[in-house]
Amino acid sequence: MEDFRKVIQEASGYLRKAENNMFSGKNQEAVELLISADEYTEKAAQQNPEDYQVKSLRQKIEKIRKDLERKGISTRPGSGNGLPFEVEAQLGHIRESVLTKNLERAKRELDLFHTKFAGSYTNIPQLHELQAAIAGLEKEAEADAALKSAANQSRAEVLQQNEALCRKWEDEFRSIPYFNGTARNVPGLLLEKQYYQKARETVERYSTEVFQAEKSITLESLARDVSQRIHDFEANMAETLAEMAGEITESIEESIDMLNHDTAWLHQPELKPHFTGRRELESFEARIDEIARLFDKQDPPFEKLKHTYARLQSMNDERKTARSKRIHLRPAVLDGPDAADAVKAAESALQQNQPGIKILKAAVVKPWENKHSENWLDNTRTQWVVRKYQETVAELAAQFDDGSCRLYCMNVERDINADGSFGKITSHVMYDEVIAYENIS
Repeated sequence: MEDFRKVIQEASGYLRKAENNMFSGKNQEAVELLISADEYTEKAAQQNPEDYQVKSLRQKIEKIRKDLERKGISTRPGSGNGLPFEVEAQLGHIRESVLTKNLERAKRELDLFHTKFAGSYTNIPQLHELQAAIAGLEKEAEADAALKSAANQSRAEVLQQNEALCRKWEDEFRSIPYFNGTARNVPGLLLEKQYYQKARETVERYSTEVFQAEKSITLESLARDVSQRIHDFEANMAETLAEMAGEITESIEESIDMLNHDTAWLHQPELKPHFTGRRELESFEARIDEIARLFDKQDPPFEKLKHTYARLQSMNDERKTARSKRIHLRPAVLDGPDAADAVKAAESALQQNQPGIKILKAAVVKPWENKHSENWLDNTRTQWVVRKYQETVAELAAQFDDGSCRLYCMNVERDINADGSFGKITSHVMYDEVIAYENIS
């Protein structure tokens, strides 16, 4: 009796070679080696049927046998239905292609079978069965092709619609004017706020849009750019507004500083305190009102601006009150008819300028002075005019309905006719300022 271990080794060796040949496509060689492995395994089983190595060899032999039979390879002596090995092997190639649904290979192997075995072997049941299976695969392929064609057409329509949707959104984003919150003027920033709001609304709508395919590179780039500018806008806007408010605040502080340095009047009664003029104050107010449209009322830069302007107004009011107590009418230098004509003209002009005002006192504070001027009559430059006239200054102390008083300095002019007589007399306000009522005597 052969040695058990040696028999097992022989069986394992044949089995290993059979497996390698099968993987290499050498199916007939694999079958022969598998038969040898089976024979040695049975010899070992006769000696020790319950040995685990015998059971393992049988399992592996059965697995390889099934793998070969799936390819149409007969692995058991006498199971080939009387067909030659080459015929059975070619049928196995066709069967393997059918099982793996490789239609093109199955058709090639079938053509090869007809070429190699033309005659009686082309009418065997095994071949008819495989031909029917190939026909079934062809129908499946045609159905798959139809489905793919329909899917491709549907996909093309989806892509076309998606492309149109991308172009629509590209146009939407392009329609948003540029904004970044850095315009250095109020009208520009107000426009940028509108653009910013439009951008936010556009991005919000865009975020809810459903795209059936990938977005275009252009669209994604435009969307990123607008989203980035939205992200940067508020910080840029806050910085710009703080700088603009700071510039106005700085201008007001310069006026405050000038007033703070005007201190001589505090110790010298004959001096009058300076104050910030009406036009400058109106300029500050106009700038504050303009920029206020961009601020929330409690924003710190705007609060500081308002507080600074309120300080200037308070200082100005105090100085104007103090100044009014040091304002007096200058002494009259004319009286009689010459003075009366000047006063009458000045009062008439002032009452036209300030209807309802009450004139408390008037004085001509400058003697009449002869003047001479020459100029074209009008823009046609066709007539040269020589004018002779006299000029003087009158001061009028007047009171308003609220009890406040002002001193008006009035220019007065009267024409001198060719015969030396006086012609038309006119007057206008040169300047005015507050005067204390008690200083009008």
